[in-house]
Amino acid sequence: MPGSRFMPPRRGWTIAELLVTLGVISLLLALLAPAIQSARESARKIDCGNRLKQILLATEAFASNRQRYPEYSSGGIDQQGVRHWNVCPLVEILPYLDQAPLHDGIDKHEWFGAFDAYGSGQLYSGQNAQWVRHTIPLYQCPSDRQEPGSCNYRVSLGSGADWYTFSPGPPDPTCLDPKNGNGAFETMKALTPADVTDGLSTTVFSSERVIADGNGSQYDPWRDYSQVQANWPHCTADELRSTCRSIAGVAPNHASVAGFTWIYATKAHTAYDHISPPNSRVSDCARDSSSEPGASNSAIAARSQHAGGVNAAMGDGSVRFASEQIDLAVWRQLGSRNGRD
Repeated sequence: MPGSRFMPPRRGWTIAELLVTLGVISLLLALLAPAIQSARESARKIDCGNRLKQILLATEAFASNRQRYPEYSSGGIDQQGVRHWNVCPLVEILPYLDQAPLHDGIDKHEWFGAFDAYGSGQLYSGQNAQWVRHTIPLYQCPSDRQEPGSCNYRVSLGSGADWYTFSPGPPDPTCLDPKNGNGAFETMKALTPADVTDGLSTTVFSSERVIADGNGSQYDPWRDYSQVQANWPHCTADELRSTCRSIAGVAPNHASVAGFTWIYATKAHTAYDHISPPNSRVSDCARDSSSEPGASNSAIAARSQHAGGVNAAMGDGSVRFASEQIDLAVWRQLGSRNGRD
């Protein structure tokens, strides 16, 4: 018509088109998210292995300088009448990690300087109080939850049910696991590379364990360990593992702050064993108490937040990923330094 203008159709999005587009984008993000998370965890697992390797290299530097590995001891007097102080390998290697001033400020002569894992805050050395929750990032796995001063990396005490290598006194003189003291570290004894007769490349020196949940009112079977009440319910590794399976979630007390410090030589915080396989479905347990928090007679497995297994540092400096599907007998052999296997 004269004087009229042709109006082209308006270009834009309909509500239906917008909803379809948003749905497609959401679907793509849902498909990509697991891959992104997997890539991030893969990077964290590699980072974790590198931290463990640095710890082992510092341990080797210590051994090269001293002709022995760092001693593991929570104090006491050995069979030869020699007194041992509270000496934790993670403390001893600090000078080889550019942390000499921190090492020199720690009181190692407080032989009963323990920090219990039950949340009561029991501490016997005032000098060490300032260091118990001091954070060393190298000692924390990036895949796990982190607490001030927490420690994921632990030394191996082997596959025995307890620490002593001699027959105990009455009433249990026969309660002795022949595997006691067969790990890369032995209580109250400074080992040398020559003591690792199975070979450095086939002996696990250190691995990782998750940090406890920090909640004393709620038991977490993955992170906490149960307290065994009876004095000697288990003399061998298999008996101890069976006890752990039976009391999980039933024991009245559990350790809720295990791994909360790197200072003290105790399986509550800085050591583990090869009694159970990595990421064991059998929860950990220990003959322990708040008055004697050493977790000596205990089964504390290597555990991590990595899917499928844990990082393990061998005596030759290599770091391997140990599958949680590994045969238990093989895992125990890897935890032994002198089993001829």
